[in-house]
Amino acid sequence: MEKFVARNNELQSLEDMYQSDRFEMLVIYGRRRVGKTSLIKQFIKNKPAIYFQGIEATKELNLGYLSDAIMDFENPNRINRKFNFADFRDAFEHVQDIANQQNEKLVFVLDEFPYLADSAPEVSSLLQFAIDHIYKNFNNIMLVLCGSSMSFMMHQVLGNKSPLYGRKTGQLKLRPFDIFDMKQSLPKVSNDDLLAYYGITGGVPQYINFINQDLTVADNIKNLFLKQTAPLQDEVNVLLQEELRKPATYYSILVAIAQGKTKTNDIYQMIGLKSATQISPYLSRLVELEIIERKEPILNQNKKKAVYVIKDSMFKFWFKFISGVQDQIALGRVDAVLARIMDELPRFLGPVFEQACADWLWKQEQLPIIPRQISSWWGFNPILKCQEEVDLVVVNLDNSQAIVGECKWRGSGKLTSEMLTTLQKRATLFSELNNLEQTFLYFFAKNADQDFVEKAKQSNIVVINYQNFF
Repeated sequence: MEKFVARNNELQSLEDMYQSDRFEMLVIYGRRRVGKTSLIKQFIKNKPAIYFQGIEATKELNLGYLSDAIMDFENPNRINRKFNFADFRDAFEHVQDIANQQNEKLVFVLDEFPYLADSAPEVSSLLQFAIDHIYKNFNNIMLVLCGSSMSFMMHQVLGNKSPLYGRKTGQLKLRPFDIFDMKQSLPKVSNDDLLAYYGITGGVPQYINFINQDLTVADNIKNLFLKQTAPLQDEVNVLLQEELRKPATYYSILVAIAQGKTKTNDIYQMIGLKSATQISPYLSRLVELEIIERKEPILNQNKKKAVYVIKDSMFKFWFKFISGVQDQIALGRVDAVLARIMDELPRFLGPVFEQACADWLWKQEQLPIIPRQISSWWGFNPILKCQEEVDLVVVNLDNSQAIVGECKWRGSGKLTSEMLTTLQKRATLFSELNNLEQTFLYFFAKNADQDFVEKAKQSNIVVINYQNFF
């Protein structure tokens, strides 16, 4: 059995809603494999709960399974298993009858709600009626609607044109694990290997569960990606087909971005579309799914500087190392593929380390400023006539102060004084261009020795060792 870890804040939020003295409707959504169902099942342990998961099937079959879920709760030992409610309205009304017989609030879960609503479009309106005219009168039900279809949940459940609009009392967008949740999930692996697994899985709980903590990173990569039966060998194609129409177009867009085409014009020209207008809906959908992101320099005032990058780290890994070699995987010729991955993995982990550093910053309560936003920055240096980049910038609530950080996934032997000087110069440039009142300099390293730490201290730079994150 998989061990449930992390999600403490989310569980506490659900518990707070459960303990209220009113009807509650919680909407939970997030990308596939992120652990929504696991969270719900952990939450409803030891609570009176009716749990139903919609399926891609007919209205009649979904009604039958919902009837089973309701009747199994009411009478777990029932013999007659052929009972079906006449319709969904009857089923929803009977849930209230059951709730009235409980000593505590009943949790009524409709998981994979988009499947149910697709099979029976009237379900949302019937739920609206049940909420307004029944559930709110008794205040002893916590209704949980959950779904992986991000677009459906945002527009058809939370959107202002939905029959359910205005009924929710809470919403929770479940995100992948951060580096600290990863540590809880993989307590036996070294910190260095942990970062590799963070990059490979993107913090998605289901992918993390595939990792064997007793094997090397190379062996786990082989088992996860480089076998015909490997669980993530074709995961990108599966996800695109599940979530999107015309997956081939989305795939082409991701290939273009992975190959460095980050501007809209460059992307649509590479994949053969005719205009930026034509490609915009595709990019927006990928952003909505959090597969890519539209990234701008922090505190940016020039929208033309925006670029598209792959946000999902597993997608990034897949397009860098797996896309294009699936024929070799099918033939079992994976030694050379694995050797290339392991050779380039340290460079791939550079941006992953930046994300881990951002995770660390969000966790800290003793920073010199209160973070409002953490991102990166790039801009033109008018003196040197070149582009400059800053790995991490943390801005405070009114954008008057910032932490400027450099992140180096390198051991102590590869850290130099010039890196500290570069950080100072870039921080000065960033501060002047954005009229900041004060900046604080941080240098994040895989492992810095005491000599480097002392040199940094002389320049008012704080060194944070990754090995001390945990």
